[in-house]
Amino acid sequence: MRRMLVTLGVFASIGVIALFAFLIYVLLASGAPKYWEGEIAAFERRDVSNPPPPGAVLFVGGRDVRLWPRLAEDMAPVPVIQRGFGGAQISHVTYYIHRVVLPYHPRAVVVMAGDADLADVYGRRPEDVLDDFRTLALSLRAEGLAAPIYFVSIRPQPARKERWYGAQRANALVADFVAGQRDMYFIDAAAAMLDAEGNIRDDLHRWDRLTLNERGYAVLTAAVRPVLIDAGYGGLRSTR
Repeated sequence: MRRMLVTLGVFASIGVIALFAFLIYVLLASGAPKYWEGEIAAFERRDVSNPPPPGAVLFVGGRDVRLWPRLAEDMAPVPVIQRGFGGAQISHVTYYIHRVVLPYHPRAVVVMAGDADLADVYGRRPEDVLDDFRTLALSLRAEGLAAPIYFVSIRPQPARKERWYGAQRANALVADFVAGQRDMYFIDAAAAMLDAEGNIRDDLHRWDRLTLNERGYAVLTAAVRPVLIDAGYGGLRSTR
C-alpha cells in the first residue's frame, strides 16, 4: 500500500511539473504573433463561406473582442465585423493587418487590445503599448486606410490589480497621442468599471476575475456604441 501511494505521488508530481511546463510554454509562445495563425486562417475560411458586410465597422483585438457574445446586437444599427483572436497584443494585430483589417475596407477600426501586452512575460511597459499602437495606426495609414481609428481604453481587471497603474499610464499615453492625430480617437470605457472609491468592480467579471460577464459587456456597450452612433456609422455604406 505504501509503495502504491509513493508511486501515485510520483506520477502526480510528474503531472504537476508537466502542466506547469505546458503553461510556461503557452505564456511564452502566445507572445509571438504566429501563435494565432490557426485563428486567422479560420477567419479567412469563414469569409469565403459567409462574407462580412462591406463598409462595416471592424472590431479587432484580443479576448474582449473574441469573447463578446452579442457584439452585432449590442452595436446595432451599426454593422460590425468581429475579429478578436486569442489574447492578441497590439503588435499581433499589426502583424496580421493584411488578413484581418485591410481586406474588409472598414468604415472605421475599433482597436481593443493592450491588456495582454502589459501581462506579457517579457515585461512590456506602458510606453511599449503606445509605441505598438502608433506603429499599428501609422501602418494602416501607410497601407492607404483612411478610415477613423478608435482605441478603446485598457480596462481594469480584478485578477491583475497590480497592473492597473501601468494600464492607466498606457491609456493616458495613447489618449495624448491620438489627440494630436487626424481621425484617431480614444474611447474611455475604464472609468465606468471602477466604483465610487476608484476600486475595480468585481461584479463585471466572471469567476476568473479576468473575463467580462454580461454586465461587463453592457458597460463596454454603453461606452462604445454612442460614439459610433454619433459618428454616423448607423447605416450600411461601402467605402470601396
